[in-house]
Amino acid sequence: MIKLLDILNEIGDASAKPFAFKKTSGDSAEEYKGNDSNNVVYEFTTDKQTKYIVSIDLDVMSTPGTIQSKVVFGAQTAGGVYSWDDTNLWEQYRVMSTIKDIIFEFIEEWQDHYYIHKLEISPIKSTDGGDDDNDSIDGVDSRRGKLYLTYIKKNLPKLSKPYGVRVFNDYFLIQPKFENPNDSSYD
Repeated sequence: MIKLLDILNEIGDASAKPFAFKKTSGDSAEEYKGNDSNNVVYEFTTDKQTKYIVSIDLDVMSTPGTIQSKVVFGAQTAGGVYSWDDTNLWEQYRVMSTIKDIIFEFIEEWQDHYYIHKLEISPIKSTDGGDDDNDSIDGVDSRRGKLYLTYIKKNLPKLSKPYGVRVFNDYFLIQPKFENPNDSSYD
């Protein structure tokens, strides 16, 4: 049985235990040649046997040694496709903790090889499921958006380099708080 104190602690300090996950496709930072797009894909399964996919889609930027990316994730449906809608299986804190760990593992690996200009995260559900707060066009202000943002913000100081969050209406960006060493315009 879930205890109220456990839920409050998970929300308050973003400490829910993540599920085990594995990288299933995509180049490592060392393998990546920096001249094309790449998808780094991770997968995990929850205690209730819901399968999730997290895809970090990389794009090369014009400044050498610089990448930007978009993080998308979803749960596998009975038909085998992935949906971005809530599963409502009361595993959201552990799912969010796992997604946060995947994003942070990606940052720690890739920042040693590339300057990560930004990672975009959109807390919007797919159009077939609607959002959990249809009165708001601001996805970041939805319950889902607030949960994602809280987990990321509370844990950013744990990264080995300083990163911050910029919030927009329907997405937020994780961005470095340090200059790009590959950008000659700073010289």
